Amino acid sequence: MRATKKYRPKQSRLAAIKELIDQDETVAAMATRLHVTERTVHRYLVELEGRPRRQSRYDEFKPLIMEHLYRYPHSEFTSTELTRVLGVGYGTNRGSRQGGLLDPTLRRLEREGLIRSVLGIRTDANYSPPIPATRWRLAHPG
Repeated sequence: MRATKKYRPKQSRLAAIKELIDQDETVAAMATRLHVTERTVHRYLVELEGRPRRQSRYDEFKPLIMEHLYRYPHSEFTSTELTRVLGVGYGTNRGSRQGGLLDPTLRRLEREGLIRSVLGIRTDANYSPPIPATRWRLAHPG
C-alpha cells in the first residue's frame, strides 16, 4: 500500500520554498523535499518574484495593430493576415494557427472599444468549403 503524503497548504509551501532558497537548495532538491514537481517549484519562484505567470504581449502588439488599422481604416483583416503583415508570430510553435498569437490582444482591444470584430465567411473559390472567419476593423473609422 502506498503511503499518502500529508497535504500542505500553498502558503505553507511558499514559506518552505523561501527557507530553502535561503539555504541555497537547488530546484530539484526543493521539489524532492516538498513532494512536488520541479515545475511547481518554478511556478512558486515566479510567484515569489511577483511576476505574472503568463506574460502579456498586449503592450508590444497594440501599437502595431492600431497603426496598421489606422493606415487602412475601411478594411477588415483576419488575425492571420495581421500576423503576416506585422511580421510577428513566426518562429512560434503554433502550427497553422499563426494568427492565434494576436487573438488575446485583439479581444482586449475590442473590449476597450478600439476595434470591432466582424463575423464572416471565408471562401477559397473552389478549393475548400466556406468556413466562418472573424475579421477585425477599427471601431470608429476616420
